[in-house]
Amino acid sequence: MSTSLIGQSLGKIQIRELLGRGGMATVYKGYQSDIDRYVAIKVLTPIPEMDVAFVERFKLEARTIARLQHPHILPLYDYGDDKGLLYLVTAYISGGSLADRLIHGPMPLPTISRILREVASALDYAHRQGIVHRDIKPGNILLSDEGYALLADFGIVKLLESTNTTANLTNPSGVVGTPAYMSPEQANGQEIDGRNDIYALGVVLYEMITGRQPFQAETPVQLLLKHLTEPPPYVRDFNQDVPPAIDIVLQRALAKDPDDRYQTATAFAEAFSQAIGGVDTIMLTGDSLAAPNKPKTSETAKTAALTSTEPYTKRPGVNQKTVTLLMLAAAALALILAVAALLTANQRDSMTPVSTDVPTTAPTVAALVATPVPAAPRFGVASFTTTSVPGDTLNLSVEDLAPLPAGTTYTAWLENSAEAQILRLGTLSLDALGRGILTYTEPDNMPLPAIYNRIFLTAEREAGDAPTGDVLYSGSVPIAVTTALHNILWASDEGIQGGSLLDGALTEAGIALQHSGLAASATNVGGLHQHAEHTINILLGTRDDLDGDGSGTNPGRGIGVRFFLDQIDQHLQMAGSDPEADFAVQTQIEYVRVCLVNARNRMDEVVALEHELLAASDLEAVATQRNRSTEVGAALIEGVDLNENGTVELFEGECGLQQVGESGIVMGNLTLQAAGDS
Repeated sequence: MSTSLIGQSLGKIQIRELLGRGGMATVYKGYQSDIDRYVAIKVLTPIPEMDVAFVERFKLEARTIARLQHPHILPLYDYGDDKGLLYLVTAYISGGSLADRLIHGPMPLPTISRILREVASALDYAHRQGIVHRDIKPGNILLSDEGYALLADFGIVKLLESTNTTANLTNPSGVVGTPAYMSPEQANGQEIDGRNDIYALGVVLYEMITGRQPFQAETPVQLLLKHLTEPPPYVRDFNQDVPPAIDIVLQRALAKDPDDRYQTATAFAEAFSQAIGGVDTIMLTGDSLAAPNKPKTSETAKTAALTSTEPYTKRPGVNQKTVTLLMLAAAALALILAVAALLTANQRDSMTPVSTDVPTTAPTVAALVATPVPAAPRFGVASFTTTSVPGDTLNLSVEDLAPLPAGTTYTAWLENSAEAQILRLGTLSLDALGRGILTYTEPDNMPLPAIYNRIFLTAEREAGDAPTGDVLYSGSVPIAVTTALHNILWASDEGIQGGSLLDGALTEAGIALQHSGLAASATNVGGLHQHAEHTINILLGTRDDLDGDGSGTNPGRGIGVRFFLDQIDQHLQMAGSDPEADFAVQTQIEYVRVCLVNARNRMDEVVALEHELLAASDLEAVATQRNRSTEVGAALIEGVDLNENGTVELFEGECGLQQVGESGIVMGNLTLQAAGDS
């Protein structure tokens, strides 16, 4: 199609300029004079199959897409058939596309996380309507002037798939879509569902992080074959500054089998958010995970020789580079402190001759200051994420594992150390650098960190339900953490009918929010007072007569949000005070506690607002309080994105009850060390 349409009109739209051209359509900027707005008009490339039946299918697809109303889906204003051309009219977005942004290279991780969440929410919404996008790529993710993502081009691929010969419009492989972002099942011509879009979104995420696509090839057919047969390269092969947990997330999103991927786009986005922040980041900063070991250069070999009295040997399971650097740092620190101590002693005793000689013998240094003990090298991390329930999925990423004798493989296990309960996770396949990734999802939808507190790797010759080989690597958290998570996330004697404490808090908060809404919509003062009493009693677990009708009622479960918050807080305190609770565990507990503080503050605010409603004798006089109470009640459950970055984070004033579960599972994350070091 030429640019001869510029200056012409299609329907009510006057075409002003060319915006872009593809195999399936040409996009113009248009002007709709009757309502004085600029729009984008996508004109489908004419094809021989554009008969009456095709036009009807086009209209059906357009009506389907027009029903998609979501903040991050590009709205479809109109569609039509004019001058033998089919066209779609959408909002005009002046900020360009993600493809335009990627020309400048990789993007900051927080920005990536926000865009991923926005696109994921749009996809999950469409998938719930039974609509699969089929062509997720940077060019179809538009960016508003404020940087917010809008997903475009729903339905185009499906429409063209319904014809027999139009596949050649996009690539000569006979498959409609964009080969660089195609899932294996789409490349194979198989039936697809929403998980196809999740795979493509994984490719887009890979590109946002590295500035390149995971697979490169000279022809579309070769590219499709790579999607079908080759594992994606690790992100950290191209950008070692990103946390290793990102590779866990991407390897799962780009799994060849749809059953092995995240089952919702939101779960994918949430896993990525956890991978780039919180305790995972703190725990994964050790050099043993920051970069794979590489052969020593002559200079580094010389350094090792100068700092060691023994020849350099790399012990199995130990990152010698890390140990060497830590020893150098420790020796330097000890030397500095020794000199400082001598100078201080000389100043205290002016009669003692000042010596400028630096102590060189180990006993002298040791007598002045204890040499810091190097941290044990870390060889991997097991992090918990959510597929169906919080913590039902474990992602294990390892690096620099020692090679095993022929005929043996690493097998991963989870264990409850208090009850000797063991779960086989699976076998780890390693590359030449000793790196591997394993994902396990609990089939019974149970939160794994609420059951197990230890992970370990053994060398096995045959697969079995119990370990037989020696434990080579392991990691654990205190059993008190597992007990706390069991009560908070899974089951508790204090829960509603034995359920979890968090479910109890969410149940009571949800009922309270309903009654707060009833108070806000009350049509008379009596109804206002009645529902205000209900809201307060539900939150506090009381049955006080607050509206003066002679009886106090509580239509909730009679326990109260306050009770469950107290119980959760007690379990967190016990876990944090355990002698084996290290800094990482205590840090993550603080994240959860912040969410509890936010919940308490919001609960107290709702109670105060509802008391104002109880004192009111006029509905209009408390209109602001009525609306504010429901707003705060919703924030009590869902949290608030105060800094407007697209994510409810574990900060003061942001997270709520829902984030207690999301942040709580990270308390159970496990760091892998050599068996003798853990």
